[in-house]
Amino acid sequence: MLRNTLVYPPDHRIGYLKASRADLLRLGALFRIAATSPHSAIHIPVPPGAPPIPFIGDGIRPLPVLLAREDTGLRPCDWSDLRRRMRRASAPLTVTAPAARPPDRPEDVRRRADRRPARYAEHAATIVITARAELLFRIGDLLTTMGDLVARDRHVHQHGESFLGDIVGFFDPGSTDRPMHAFCVVAVDPIFHRARWQKQRTPAG
Repeated sequence: MLRNTLVYPPDHRIGYLKASRADLLRLGALFRIAATSPHSAIHIPVPPGAPPIPFIGDGIRPLPVLLAREDTGLRPCDWSDLRRRMRRASAPLTVTAPAARPPDRPEDVRRRADRRPARYAEHAATIVITARAELLFRIGDLLTTMGDLVARDRHVHQHGESFLGDIVGFFDPGSTDRPMHAFCVVAVDPIFHRARWQKQRTPAG
């Protein structure tokens, strides 16, 4: 389980992803794993006691996420039955994720997203994201790049969290009743903030 990852459904077409550095790196790997197989889906549950976003309306609660390549044929309405089967026949599995590629990916990735964007949907209180393999790879690469930035981000050191950027242009904002255009990615990693101030309070010698 990713214990420091919260994915919030969109408000005004913007979804929110809050995660620690380690979880951003894991999420990048999970997106790339989802991209490698037309026969698999990746389920990311919500950590216990996950809070809502307090500054949006009455608070939007995080939801679990299901990732899959579009050629799996997985439809959001299939998820309820798939979840029941997972509970009956779950077993540990070790998988090696493909390595992240360089961040300067060619522009043809964006052109492919324009022609056939990723699909975002919600069903059975779960966010379902399906996309072509190249788009899942690219989102995974971006998450890995963001995770690599966290440890040296000055806002994380000052406040324990920091806005890292938006993942924009991969989703079809008109494909569902609750559309999403982008994910706002926020690093929440108090360990960097706490370690700095604890070191300053510790007497020398």
